[in-house]
Amino acid sequence: MTQQTLASTAEKNLKSTSTEEMVSFSTLSQMTGFPIDFIKKELLLDEEPVSMSKLRESMAIYLESTIEHVRG
Repeated sequence: MTQQTLASTAEKNLKSTSTEEMVSFSTLSQMTGFPIDFIKKELLLDEEPVSMSKLRESMAIYLESTIEHVRG
């Protein structure tokens, strides 16, 4: 799948709930190449679809904890 196809798929799968964009785990999996279970486990997410704001928050926490782990 090309990036353009993935972007198009992601755009089609986005849902709006009072102007909050939502994304499914399957779309995230296709876009990142990571399995759905890995995404759920590492980002501590269970409910689908996930809002973009919640996704950003979870990703920031994940990145911060990874950086702390690498620094030792």
